[in-house]
Amino acid sequence: MALASAEALALTGMMGCGKSTVAAVLGRRLRRRVLSTDAEVVRIAGKPIPRIFSEDGERAFRALERRVVAGVSGPVVVDLGGGAFCDPASAARLLATSRVVFLDVSAGEAGRRLGASGMASRPLAATWSRLLAARLPLYRRAQHTVRVDGLAPEAVERLVLDLVGGEEERVRSPLDGPGSGGRQWPFDRLRARGSRTGWAGDVP
Repeated sequence: MALASAEALALTGMMGCGKSTVAAVLGRRLRRRVLSTDAEVVRIAGKPIPRIFSEDGERAFRALERRVVAGVSGPVVVDLGGGAFCDPASAARLLATSRVVFLDVSAGEAGRRLGASGMASRPLAATWSRLLAARLPLYRRAQHTVRVDGLAPEAVERLVLDLVGGEEERVRSPLDGPGSGGRQWPFDRLRARGSRTGWAGDVP
């Protein structure tokens, strides 16, 4: 079933899977507004996420995150914080109102993308493997899964669009081959570009 015009498209997954980067690419391609739940939490709290964790605790952060997810509606691309889809109330709402895609990344790939500084700036990064073990069964409730290791953002975007059937809203890309109708993507070239493409880091 194709993505409905009033249906949200939400990306979930661990920090380092590329949710922020791919959401931005999808937003441009589908001509939809991009909503970052982390950015909204920061706006509401009036302080960055590390301070929310240190001053108010994770429970306060999750409560704000739940509030943001409860307000998601309409044709937006949602960049979910890593734990947002793991909350039962938030997951139920997202599955009822949105198409949810799990961007599945390995620990090695996530570490490469985030780098030492990226890992140090994220409150829960030190427990990445333990978090993944706990969250994986919850992430797998998503309607779709895309393995992202070794892929550039454009290649991930192509796979997401194929899964959600968003072709009718898509603007043709200069990377689409001549006469391809927007369907043939140079995956070898995009995979090679993945090692050189900047991935925006995801907060826990």
